[in-house]
Amino acid sequence: MMATRLLNGRPTSRVAAIALLLAASVPALADIPRPDRDRDSGGLAERIELGPIEPLPAVAEPISRDGAGRLPRGVIVETEVAAIDPVQRETILVTQTILDPARQLRGVEVHRPAGKGIDTQVLEASQDTVEIDGRRVNRRHYRWAVQALRPGEVTLEFQRIEFDVVGRAQSEYAWLPVARRLEVTRLPAHWPEYLPVTPALTFGEEQVSDLVAGEPGEWRFNLVGEGLSAKAIEQLLRAQLTAPPGLRIDEPSIRLAPEQAPAEAMGPLAEAWEVRLSLLPAVEGGGDGTREARLPALTLPFVDPRRLEASANLAEVALDYARRDARTVAWQAEPAERRWATIRAALPWVIGGALALLVIVTLGRFGWRRWRAHHAWRQAQRDLRAAPDARALRDRLNHQLAGLPRPMPSPSRGELATRGAPDDWLAARAGLDRLCFAGVAGEDEAFRRVRATLAGALPARWFR
Repeated sequence: MMATRLLNGRPTSRVAAIALLLAASVPALADIPRPDRDRDSGGLAERIELGPIEPLPAVAEPISRDGAGRLPRGVIVETEVAAIDPVQRETILVTQTILDPARQLRGVEVHRPAGKGIDTQVLEASQDTVEIDGRRVNRRHYRWAVQALRPGEVTLEFQRIEFDVVGRAQSEYAWLPVARRLEVTRLPAHWPEYLPVTPALTFGEEQVSDLVAGEPGEWRFNLVGEGLSAKAIEQLLRAQLTAPPGLRIDEPSIRLAPEQAPAEAMGPLAEAWEVRLSLLPAVEGGGDGTREARLPALTLPFVDPRRLEASANLAEVALDYARRDARTVAWQAEPAERRWATIRAALPWVIGGALALLVIVTLGRFGWRRWRAHHAWRQAQRDLRAAPDARALRDRLNHQLAGLPRPMPSPSRGELATRGAPDDWLAARAGLDRLCFAGVAGEDEAFRRVRATLAGALPARWFR
């Protein structure tokens, strides 16, 4: 069946339809009769019965202004059928134009064309002003999408049009455009009835959402063509949506696409349909354990009516195909596993960083202690060299020994030797004792030698 449009589908056309119905100056859509004229007149005017109209015989002309009945003065009704010899289920454009040079019409009641084996959908109803032969003319324009559902000779009948004229309470005019005799080419019997009959069928925009193991995602794409329907698209896709290992594909959700610009670029009869499929990636991964899979390739057959019209032998006509190549999709692990994987990946760096920090802290502390010990040793040397006499030197030496990290208050010679004091330093300390308590000749020179030895040979390791 043909895809619905105005009042049944295409959003832009639906908005246009509502606007047309609300505005008194815009022609009514072809299917919605006006209120009863008896009630409109308030009983003050007598209803005029126009009576039946004897239709003209159907013709096989694409464009015609012929018809039966009575038209307001100067009004022209022209009907146009895009193809008199369509293919079965081919969508054709049918147009009806009403020209009103005198601008005398205040209302027109129009209905869609009909017939046995005919399916019709409203495309557009509009009103504008055009210039013809230097005159401004009111034009009402109606367009329908028509399909002949059965082969052979089919009659497309236009419906009776009634006109309301300015200044007249009741309609005195009605017109029945001449019907069309269509010669419909039969489709091969072995082709399924859901095959779309369209000059082109194309894939539009495609998107796959970011996938996560165990969480639903979405695969979305558009199809653009003529004569499409949700049921036909579902039938075309059903046998091809085979889920690969590790990925589940649910039933498609099909609707008219919100954005119809790609269809409008193809032609007035084309429509864009949006297909959405829910995807569910497996937690354990795909067929080989990896978290990726291949979405199936899509090959959608369609019937190009131009091939049938040009072929003398229908059995030899081949189908055309719209194709979408297979594509690989990958998905992330589920959140808990991703967190654990992140921790596992970061753990060596955390341990390495902690060890590096420990080494840096240890080396820092060791360096700081060595620097402090060296500084204390050099300060002790300076303090000893500044002693003015033997007693002051002895007091300062004892003070330094008592303040060591491992203190040595009043140490004996044996204790000093055990702690690693060199022999010359021990000899200098003994000489210092003699200078302080016994007294010897040449004290000044002896004091300087003792002071220099005690300061210079003072063991640095005692301060660590």
